[in-house]
Amino acid sequence: MVRPCKIDTTRFYRVIDAETRNIMLTAGNGCLSTGFHHMLAIYAELHNQGYRPDMPLDRIVFKAYDEKT
Repeated sequence: MVRPCKIDTTRFYRVIDAETRNIMLTAGNGCLSTGFHHMLAIYAELHNQGYRPDMPLDRIVFKAYDEKT
């Protein structure tokens, strides 16, 4: 059974599968904590660009990064 969401939660424990673990390790260059924080930063940027949780992921458009600009 899943507990109801509490917006004042400061800690959470989740069992993650191998795929999620690998994604977080990759995002964090080998560190799960860093990967978790990088994924939060990415979501924050997507939210700032207008993405919302009820939107399909294929609505996300990436712009190419050019170091010269």
